[in-house]
Amino acid sequence: MTHDSFEHHDHKESGNPVKTDAAKACRFCKTSYVHEENPSFLRICPTCGYKILIVLLIIMIATSYIAWFGIL
Repeated sequence: MTHDSFEHHDHKESGNPVKTDAAKACRFCKTSYVHEENPSFLRICPTCGYKILIVLLIIMIATSYIAWFGIL
């Protein structure tokens, strides 16, 4: 009696498809982008990356104003 491994499983339609490095999906907006052109270890597309940086800059400016007015 022989056993062929994984004969009874269909891996192509499973919930975890194998992703290549050519095109990855952004974690925030779910659009695909080319990872080789815009490498990001967080898997964030450049558009979302700039949006996050702008929001962080605004938060930092607001925090600095709150700190200065709290000191004065």
